[in-house]
Amino acid sequence: MSSCPHCGGLLDAKPKGKPRSVPQHRRYFALIRAAHSHWPSTHRFQPVSDEHLRRWIQAKAGYVNVRTVDTTGMDVESAVAAIAAELASAHPMHFTSKVGAKFHIVESKSIDFDTLPHLAACALFDAVAEVIEAETGLKAEDIMPPLRKQSTAKRELLAEVPI
Repeated sequence: MSSCPHCGGLLDAKPKGKPRSVPQHRRYFALIRAAHSHWPSTHRFQPVSDEHLRRWIQAKAGYVNVRTVDTTGMDVESAVAAIAAELASAHPMHFTSKVGAKFHIVESKSIDFDTLPHLAACALFDAVAEVIEAETGLKAEDIMPPLRKQSTAKRELLAEVPI
């Protein structure tokens, strides 16, 4: 923590290390869009949107918060109430599973620039590409649109216009 030089108030320390890359972030979301457009219709998980797919793939890659409600020894009403209470506080786009007497609520973590530093983002994005390949059999480089190069033609044209 540091303090403000003007008022003395405490400030949260900024994460140290290399800052996140906006082009990398955009490429990641392009990968998600490409995966969604190539998603097999026979797959057991059918996403309703790019965002739904992104959160599911990130969860499969292990970038999650998991809350567990152990219903062992609970009557049905108590179990439903406990699960409902956890679901009420969960992110609206979550996933659930039940193993034995345990009910799991799986939420994908945030990937915002302040939460996920550059190297962790690199690792997550690589893991997501691996999940996409494992789930669909398609490599990221095969489904990604080609990178667009900035055209200099417009600049040259504008440079020729007399002012």
